[in-house]
Amino acid sequence: MTPYLLLKAHTYERAMKQAARMMGNRGFDTIRGTELEDCEKNRALGYIEKAYSYFFRSLFPFIKKQLTDLSKLPSGQTSLYKSCLKSVDIIKSKLNDPHFKKILHEDPRHILLLASSKKHPHVFYGYKGKKLNIRPEWQHMACAVLKSAYLIKSIEEDSQDINDYAQLGLFLAIEGQRPDDLYNYRWERPAQIPDSEPAQRAFVKVSTFFHKLRESVCFNEGIDCLVFNSGDGVDVEIMEIKARLKSPESMLTKLGKDVEGEVNDIRDVLAITFILKNSYDILKLFHALQKRGVILQENTISPSITQTLFKNPEEMIEAIRHLMISLARSEGKNVVPDEQDIMAHAKAFYQALGANASKNLYSSLGHKKFQCKINYSVPIHRNAMTNEVIIPGTAAYSRRHQITKKTEQHTLDLELRISDKQSWHESEQKGDMLN
Repeated sequence: MTPYLLLKAHTYERAMKQAARMMGNRGFDTIRGTELEDCEKNRALGYIEKAYSYFFRSLFPFIKKQLTDLSKLPSGQTSLYKSCLKSVDIIKSKLNDPHFKKILHEDPRHILLLASSKKHPHVFYGYKGKKLNIRPEWQHMACAVLKSAYLIKSIEEDSQDINDYAQLGLFLAIEGQRPDDLYNYRWERPAQIPDSEPAQRAFVKVSTFFHKLRESVCFNEGIDCLVFNSGDGVDVEIMEIKARLKSPESMLTKLGKDVEGEVNDIRDVLAITFILKNSYDILKLFHALQKRGVILQENTISPSITQTLFKNPEEMIEAIRHLMISLARSEGKNVVPDEQDIMAHAKAFYQALGANASKNLYSSLGHKKFQCKINYSVPIHRNAMTNEVIIPGTAAYSRRHQITKKTEQHTLDLELRISDKQSWHESEQKGDMLN
């Protein structure tokens, strides 16, 4: 791993706080963004235990049986199969290294630090007053455990039902709230809370996303527009933020179709559109959203990444220039990028971002925008005594760290779109991008 958040974490104490932010970006509830309470630590350690259980109860026995059977066949590869069998035992012994397991199970944040230790070897400097250097095999094992734990977590998240969102849509309709104006809804202090539990779960998912987004957005009276702050000196001016929930009719129609696999076909339950002052800030905003944890690489559906704003690499030059300048600025540098480098990056970006436009005709035809689909991780808490859902914006939610609670992991299927003012108005002549 080479996480951006650990770039300036030169001590163990700082690295642990940044690791908490990384976990917060992945659906774990944090205290002030830098600490994990015990129940969330235990929940995260549970995924590590599930990964170990998968390795030793399923994966390794399966592989060893296959290799053993293969080694008994009259084949010229027999020595290779036997060598692989020995490798499995070596991997098992490394995973069971008592020193490695002790560090791994002390705190779930350690798995992120261990996995990142090749790129950031300083993350354990100060651990128990020592300058701990991580062995390469520990870093390798941490990566394996982390990947498996993430896959297990993803499988659990993807089992959620879109009926929750349909119920939320019906609730909003009854309340007279337009489903295409959700950014301006009072998520911090909701006037009404849904009565039904499915609608409550969906309310928490959507509300949590907007709380996360608003941590980085403020209104600047001096320039009379919204500003997205990356947290390291890079600001992006935003004319308007539009957000809509897919209509109950549309989602219920989906539910009425073939049951198997249908949930995975709805990737835009919530669609949010950023309308910028200038098209050359498009890539800068996308990168800033990544730095703030609104977008994560592992949560982004790669084939969905599409851009139809720029017709050729030459039109992307200014966007690339602004991105390179902002990246340098975030590292404390004030440099002017080389024109040849800008052009080379423009060609690479254009090819990569434009590759999927033909596969997304219905969502990109006639619309000038940058878009991607995200599986956004959201924790949903319940009061352990009453089993009631704890909803953001309520007094109970503000006291959630003081009570005994249970936490479930859920996913919000989100489509993110970025356009500029001129392109947006041109697109609206051909149909609203929020439809």
